[in-house]
Amino acid sequence: MTAELRIGSCSWSDRSLLASGWYPPGTSSPAGRLNHYSSRFDTVEVDSTFYAMPDHTTVFRWGARTPKNFLFNVKAWGLFTWHSVNYEALPEWVRTEIPRPPSGRLDFQGLPREARPMLWRRFTESLAPLRQMDKLGYLLFQLPPKAAYSPVMMRYLERVAEVTPPFRAAVEVRNRSWMEPENRESFLSLLRSANIAYVAVDEPELAWTVGRDFPVTASWGAVVRFHGRNSEAWSRRGATVAERFRYNYTDAELLSWETPVREAASRAERLFLMFNNCFRDYAVKNALRMKCLLGDVCAPGEGVQGELAF
Repeated sequence: MTAELRIGSCSWSDRSLLASGWYPPGTSSPAGRLNHYSSRFDTVEVDSTFYAMPDHTTVFRWGARTPKNFLFNVKAWGLFTWHSVNYEALPEWVRTEIPRPPSGRLDFQGLPREARPMLWRRFTESLAPLRQMDKLGYLLFQLPPKAAYSPVMMRYLERVAEVTPPFRAAVEVRNRSWMEPENRESFLSLLRSANIAYVAVDEPELAWTVGRDFPVTASWGAVVRFHGRNSEAWSRRGATVAERFRYNYTDAELLSWETPVREAASRAERLFLMFNNCFRDYAVKNALRMKCLLGDVCAPGEGVQGELAF
């Protein structure tokens, strides 16, 4: 089997990218930016859905403004992935039931039990336009670094497996305990049994990060997310998001994924290589470069000797 390869970035409209000059003049509108992005890539990850419930009309416009074969990969709302969210991001009908916490943030455990399935249903219903247009790639569940392997977290993933179909789900863990020898197989076995993709990561190799293993656990596809290798910023307390993701990959670093990608291509129907080093235009430029290195048509100035045919 040879997988369909999709390469893109984890945002098309973050402020840093808009300020970088990557978008040409005349593409300042949401429609213009998405049109330009989708002329260079066939997939993108939606980051805004991590912070708030998406609007149905906005989601419809995403689908309507992109080519027929374009795929959106949606990051699950932080409320569903053990993160806290801004109180103001909650729908009004929820806020009328819950007083504003002193911190201004709320997590899933702070919700009334009866509101939890209703919020999940509203979230998935908002994505209906993409499903109807067949433009939905995967639904990403990115867990926080504090979420270590435990019986509680395994039960959480079992629940994810129960509620996500017919969505294709992908899980990214950010605590090394999940991939320690004593936990790894039970974790990956759960993903395989539920046909959930393990998200491989390219990030600094630190004491708490999970490493760059690329086990394929879902027949429908496999995902790699590139966060950059800025070890100094990732190790420093108080580093900003911009500092952490300020990393421009070299060709050698990108090519280090060639063998794992080829191996994964024999075991999954579709591969997603998504660049999350969203500092200015680093993510989109590295994504274009990866397309070139893996044998896609290179834009002027991107070609190299010995290009690889995927």
